[in-house]
Amino acid sequence: MEASILKILFLLIFVYSLAPTVVVRLGHIGAVSRAPKGCGRVALTFDDGPDPLYTPQILEILHRYQVRACFFLVGAKARANPEITRQIIKAGHEIGSHGYAHKAAWLLGPRATSREIGEASLAIEEVTGQKIRFCRPAWGLFNLFSIWYCRLKGLKVILWTYMSWDWTKKATPESVTHKVLSRIRDGAILVLHDSDATPGAAKGSPSRVVEALPRILDGLKQRGLQVAPLEEIMPAKKKPFSKKVLQRLWSYVDRFVRLISGISNLGDGNSIWRIALRRHRGKDWTMPGGNVLKRGELYLELHMNNDRLLSLVGENALLEHSIFTALREVRSGLPLLAKFLNSNEKYGEINTILGITLLHRGLGRFGFKTVDMKPGIFQTFTSLYERWLLAIFHPDGFKGLKSYRYKLTPKYVVITRQELMSKRIQESG
Repeated sequence: MEASILKILFLLIFVYSLAPTVVVRLGHIGAVSRAPKGCGRVALTFDDGPDPLYTPQILEILHRYQVRACFFLVGAKARANPEITRQIIKAGHEIGSHGYAHKAAWLLGPRATSREIGEASLAIEEVTGQKIRFCRPAWGLFNLFSIWYCRLKGLKVILWTYMSWDWTKKATPESVTHKVLSRIRDGAILVLHDSDATPGAAKGSPSRVVEALPRILDGLKQRGLQVAPLEEIMPAKKKPFSKKVLQRLWSYVDRFVRLISGISNLGDGNSIWRIALRRHRGKDWTMPGGNVLKRGELYLELHMNNDRLLSLVGENALLEHSIFTALREVRSGLPLLAKFLNSNEKYGEINTILGITLLHRGLGRFGFKTVDMKPGIFQTFTSLYERWLLAIFHPDGFKGLKSYRYKLTPKYVVITRQELMSKRIQESG
């Protein structure tokens, strides 16, 4: 009788806890443990934070290397450290949920499981104002209910390709670096830890990560691998047929409009820029900073290369991540734009570079000034056109842009030739 009860108990445990974990971890069903190969990219993730001591140090290193990562946050810690949590977002990194209290799913019933996952998402969203799309269960453990609940809430479960064992007592900066770089492959999802306040983590272990991280990033660069956000390297969502048709039709319309309006790619088309030579037909226009665009004067009209941007952010990207990707491309594209102006006599008279965009936040750091558009027919038409364009390529279409409707205001962005040349020296130096 006792043996039968033990067998039934073991069977229940196996079905509820062990089997789901085996299916997900070994069968790669319901979770992502690596990205598609062929793009020369890897993803860098951090678990167990935010931590007031270690997370800021890691953020500083990532900023120095111009690398974006994904931080899987413990909900209770996010609430306890709201400023650090917001710093992660401000720096352009992704965030995911790592549970509210870092509890193992094997030890939780259905109700406790829903609280652990749901409360974590709620806490992080309250602090950041950003909807959670990724989750990673504590220790990578699942139960029958946690798999279903994540799917119900639309959370994409992200695991890792292999461990670096950076959280163990015996780990050293050298061992962590070696374990990562000796096994690194195209498409790998790396996991490191930025806190030692969770059960099982050795005291001070994140300090080894802080020391190893620059070596790891240098090693990845030497191997020709680029660190990219999860949004950029995840398999694209399957687009509805209607959206595919709409995007294809729009590509033909866009090509025709560019042809008749004189808009061309800068260089070979792999730049963020598209350009057109224009003559100012309005009244003299005093720009921020005192520069005057006079009536009849030539200026360079800037456009963003939407094809290039879409190829970089992928079909999964949130608007915030599209903005950060665009900013990264603007930064790397400034020297190319400056070189183009200096090497073409046709553009020798150009003193003003001008564009209109919804994605103007953050351009000030590159020397651009923003100018509000005057209310009127042109401003209304431009706003509708820009939103329409964004909705066509946004993964959730017009529905996905509703939460951004107050942020999506088109503005002029302006930079003088002198300022551009100054930034060219800074960015290339």
